[in-house]
Amino acid sequence: MAEQLDRVLNMRDLLAFGIITMVPIAPMGIYGIVAVLSEGHVPLVYLLAAIVMSVTAWVYGQCSRRFPEAGSAYAYVRETFGPHIGFIAGWAILLDYILIPGLVVLVSALWLEAATGVAFYLWALVFLVPTTILNILGIKQAARVTMALFFFEIAVFAIFVIVAAAKIITDPSLSFTLAPFYNPETFSAGAILSGASVAVLSFLGFDMMTTLAEETVEARKVVSKAVVLVIPLIAFFFVSLTYFGAVIHPGATFEDPDVAFFFIAQEAGGDWLQILAMLGTVIAWGVGDCLAAQASVSRVLFSMGRQGHIPAAFARLHPKYKTPYISIVSVAAVTGVLLYVLTLQDLSSLVNFGALSAFMLLHLSLAYRYVKIEGTPKLAVIPAIGFLLTGAIWYGLDIFAKEIGFVWVIIGIVYLAFITRGFKVKTTLPVE
Repeated sequence: MAEQLDRVLNMRDLLAFGIITMVPIAPMGIYGIVAVLSEGHVPLVYLLAAIVMSVTAWVYGQCSRRFPEAGSAYAYVRETFGPHIGFIAGWAILLDYILIPGLVVLVSALWLEAATGVAFYLWALVFLVPTTILNILGIKQAARVTMALFFFEIAVFAIFVIVAAAKIITDPSLSFTLAPFYNPETFSAGAILSGASVAVLSFLGFDMMTTLAEETVEARKVVSKAVVLVIPLIAFFFVSLTYFGAVIHPGATFEDPDVAFFFIAQEAGGDWLQILAMLGTVIAWGVGDCLAAQASVSRVLFSMGRQGHIPAAFARLHPKYKTPYISIVSVAAVTGVLLYVLTLQDLSSLVNFGALSAFMLLHLSLAYRYVKIEGTPKLAVIPAIGFLLTGAIWYGLDIFAKEIGFVWVIIGIVYLAFITRGFKVKTTLPVE
């Protein structure tokens, strides 16, 4: 009998998990990179990304109703196109999930290095070790922590927006303007797509929610609703936050883009707001996001291990806590290595290559299911539109991300050919 996860999560847990994974103040961490790529059109870029992710979230919701499993896009594509194509989707999304813990820890560590002078890799350990232990102890414990962090992040968001608005109103050199959405002097479609290709990173928490389907009560109903509801909620935070940031500091010129918002907060309210923004970012990314991202990728590894696509050890559950502890520890080890190898921009681009590639396969699989399996071709229009929108943002990824991403996919295909004896056999559930 295959290993089974405990069902302990409800709608509130999932929404908190999704929002904390996407982080209401997430743009603070990558604001400078998105601003440089989009030539200062950060709120426009986040609005575009929200529209694309809304369609993708709807597709995820439809798939989770049909297949309430822990494997996310891997499971959904596999059930429609078979195990081989499903593996490619899972392999692509792994590039996203495996890199995200390293990305969120690096953001927090770089902010603390800028504030304290202490090397970022020491700060990285401060985040990585406790979150790994907490994930092993159980998803319900992790959910309680994410709920507390959710309220803290909302408070940081509200305080920044209020202080920034007061600054704009009282400072004669500043004014509310639509330039952050459209500045004819710097606007270009290529810049917007490039910025969106990184900004979409902030929305990836909604798909991680589906990895917890086997730990959710009434998963078919709850997961499908949660993934759709969470996008407009988080989009409000992202667009509002980046708009006020762009008005306080117009343009895309920063001393250090990796920590640009650290100094924007100081411009808006002084040292105390800078410290609050730093605490909000490092705790949200380094604790909340790392916790959620690590939990998600371990569930994908669990699902792939259970299906025989990777070693069965990844599907082993802790005898007491019923968590995929080998997968969790493995993710932590990989994260530690990545922090020394890749830069923040490299990680941001590579994460999105994996996610966007898997999303495109997911859109195709649902469209195919509507046309060929369920006999409702009119409904295929929505995933078809989602495929085109996602493909447009994928096109905006930088060359480095595409080169490394394609190498990752080729490695996956070669590995799949090996374990299936040249695609001649299907992998099966591991035998206990």
